[in-house]
Amino acid sequence: MENEVVSYLRCACPKCKKPVTSKARKYCSDKCLKKAMTLRNMEAYRGVYSEFGENSGPRSMVSESSIRKNETHVTGNGEFVVDDYPVDPDIFAIAEANHEQYVLDRNEYEARVVIDGLVTIFQEYDKNHDVSYSSEQTKKHEANLTEEDKAIRNIQQRNYYKQNKEKLNAKQRERYAADIEKYREYSRKYYENKKEIIAEARKIRSKRS
Repeated sequence: MENEVVSYLRCACPKCKKPVTSKARKYCSDKCLKKAMTLRNMEAYRGVYSEFGENSGPRSMVSESSIRKNETHVTGNGEFVVDDYPVDPDIFAIAEANHEQYVLDRNEYEARVVIDGLVTIFQEYDKNHDVSYSSEQTKKHEANLTEEDKAIRNIQQRNYYKQNKEKLNAKQRERYAADIEKYREYSRKYYENKKEIIAEARKIRSKRS
């Protein structure tokens, strides 16, 4: 095969005998190009550690600073390292308690940052939209509810109202007393929107009576 004469330009990638296309110059495809570049790079970098002999390469080298020599490979949470280095038990207990408190404080701070960020996002959303973010989420939640979910929710609401009837009524009276005109305006708008329905209901009620 070495003396074979071909009438076309053959791919320069080793072990590839496909012809080179008219537009390509050296390789028949991108796959052969990447393969050739990989082989070339391997040959270029393979001799970097050749002067070290058989153990050529960082993975096979063993030196004074190597874990394979005299060091102990520390894994896990490192508690057993205390046995190798004597530490006063009281000092270690204080350090351990401080570390646990630090972890708790850090988690609390990160959670607070996330919550504050969400609150800021919701506030900015409400400023730039006619409908608030909570209202939009409520609409989406309502749209995904099944009839069974709605029935269960109604039962839960009735039970909660029965158990906390006095407290809820007292809060409602406080809100009404704080801004009477607001609730009067709300009642007038509600009556205007439901005027026809209310009139029809009154007619039906009068006929029954």
